[in-house]
Amino acid sequence: MLRIFDITPETRPLAVATWTVPEASGNFCGRGGRFGTHSTNENMTPIYYKKVLFVAHFNAGVRAVDVRDPYHPKEIGYYVPAITDKTDKRCVGTGADQKCKVAIQTNNVDVDDRGYVYAADRANTGLHILELTGPARQVANLP
Repeated sequence: MLRIFDITPETRPLAVATWTVPEASGNFCGRGGRFGTHSTNENMTPIYYKKVLFVAHFNAGVRAVDVRDPYHPKEIGYYVPAITDKTDKRCVGTGADQKCKVAIQTNNVDVDDRGYVYAADRANTGLHILELTGPARQVANLP
């Protein structure tokens, strides 16, 4: 789960909101691999700063979240990469009880000042270079 804190008084952080991808929106718990928030973009480029936050969400891909109102974050875009012949399987259990599935695992996300979004997959699916469209592009105020 993504949690947003107001750290204006650094000694007293205040939780102001949470956000997550609904599991049912893509049957993510049954896809294999991990499901959940992993990391966000760390680059504070002015194009996205205080407007759009990008979240690597393992088997739910990369999510664009509108944070202009930090008390009410909302998803405005997403990209879930398809598995390829290079995608590694993810296994749980051991021995005869081991069960494996091939699943993407978006691990890291970053951005640049041209408006591109880079999503890296830890299951060997590759690096995905994305460009915003639709509502996410409008929030970022890109031409």
